Amino acid sequence: MEPIGGTFLTLVCGLAAGCLLAVVLLWPRAAGPGARPLLARSGMLLAAQATLTAAIIVLTNRYFVFYATWDDLLGADTVKVRVNQVQPSRGQEADPAALVRRTTTDLGPRRRGHERDPRRDGRVDRLEIRGARSGLDGEAYVYLPPQYFQPAYAKKRLPVVIVVSGGPSDGKTAWIKQARLPEAVNAMARVQPVVYAMVRSARGLVPAPRPPAGAGADKGLPRAGAPDARPTACLDLPGRSGGQAETYFAQDLPLALAGAYQLARSRNGWGAAGYATGGQCAARLAMLHSDRFSAAAVLDGQFGLPTGGGVVGEQNNPQVHGPNDDPYGGSDAYRRDNDLLWRMEYLAPPPVSILAAAGGDGPSAPQAARFAALARRPMWAAKSLVPGAPQTLKQWQPHLTPVLEWLGTHLRGE
Repeated sequence: MEPIGGTFLTLVCGLAAGCLLAVVLLWPRAAGPGARPLLARSGMLLAAQATLTAAIIVLTNRYFVFYATWDDLLGADTVKVRVNQVQPSRGQEADPAALVRRTTTDLGPRRRGHERDPRRDGRVDRLEIRGARSGLDGEAYVYLPPQYFQPAYAKKRLPVVIVVSGGPSDGKTAWIKQARLPEAVNAMARVQPVVYAMVRSARGLVPAPRPPAGAGADKGLPRAGAPDARPTACLDLPGRSGGQAETYFAQDLPLALAGAYQLARSRNGWGAAGYATGGQCAARLAMLHSDRFSAAAVLDGQFGLPTGGGVVGEQNNPQVHGPNDDPYGGSDAYRRDNDLLWRMEYLAPPPVSILAAAGGDGPSAPQAARFAALARRPMWAAKSLVPGAPQTLKQWQPHLTPVLEWLGTHLRGE
């Protein structure tokens, strides 16, 4: 029973209403001169005022969410976290051009019997991205629609969707070769053009090159020779080298895309989508970073705590990992803060739109239904159940067009 929970709110407001009713019913019995009636009337008034004040405070806290848990209110969450690496570049690589290497590929669609023409077929670029804020490096395959190269769109900024793979289809080109996303986009004639940046899940990220042995030792930077640590979930892990995957997806990747292409500048032109673990990452990006993203589409994703929330390759170190290698450092508050279903129930919702799609016979259908049922303004959520239980991006391919159309209608270019 948390301080912003419905049960606690009902209890306090019910107690306040009961005290008011008691004052009305018992006041005639406390009438008359003397010390005892005076004390009785004073006690009833004080009790009524105290419970009314408590009800107002609880209602205000529920609306503004000053204290979401009892630990927040009492200051009982005192887990010690050691931060080894906050900003590896220390601001020396603010120029996006220095963080991205772009090459053109032949992975884009092509009309049969014709040479590739970006103005008719679009184009797929490969980006090698260095994460200045997260300390992680990754790559992205960016599909640019034909309109991006047409003179009529020369001065326009197109919306963009970051598309994350996951689960059994966690390949770097899974959205191209399994889901056939570029072909599906080209087949849609009535939807506005959108740029799609296709990336692997957090497992596709690698730590940036480490400094030479001894360099930066006095600044808390990791030394060369320490084991590489690779993230396994779309989650920031305080105090862990290589554990800032969420920062990469929410900050480094958008910065690289905005520096390489002519994209929408406001949050209304940025969206996310993903499959399985990538779908959970897309939902997290929209809900936890609504200043950047305004919409997300989740295919067969979960909405609870990220699974496999850790890093691969680190040695067991209680000072870094926390009790029992807990990725949340033993903090119940941080654990709850990363549970999207808990946030939907107890915290103020962000102003985003989210589509939860799942196979009607699949294991993700109940969570998709619960997530959509918990949504309240200013957030908007909908569920979409497809026949059967698709288990790979290739099996999701026939159901991809409605998802892309939904994204296209919820994003705006400039």
